[in-house]
Amino acid sequence: MRNFLAVSVSLFSLTLLGPVACGGTTPEQTPEIAEQKQGLNATGTGCSADSECASGLCWTESDSYPLYNPYWIRADSCTEECGGETDHASCQALAADLNAPYPNSARCIPARGVYDNYPYDDIFYVCDLIPAGLGQVHWVE
Repeated sequence: MRNFLAVSVSLFSLTLLGPVACGGTTPEQTPEIAEQKQGLNATGTGCSADSECASGLCWTESDSYPLYNPYWIRADSCTEECGGETDHASCQALAADLNAPYPNSARCIPARGVYDNYPYDDIFYVCDLIPAGLGQVHWVE
């Protein structure tokens, strides 16, 4: 019985130690990969595509010509939809929540085809946060 117990313990220790007990090396431990998160632009910051915005909606001045003339301004902002041309209050509240310098200047404007994946020419209403001081404006020379 003693030999049986000794053999069992030896086999068990070989199983645990694996190749180290036999003169091999232990396999290299791969470090745990930290979770990576894609940094999406917050509402009210600049963008160039819907996929860059946490809100999923990137508005550019060309989406709402002639309200903005793309020949004299280049503007972009991660934004949100609003209810219609008279729904300025929701956009002003959004701008205030984002600590915009001029929240009362935000407005709800019509925009054409602002979604990257929307294949039709249609009118949507989005919060124009540029007058409120959010987003990015690049003047054309």
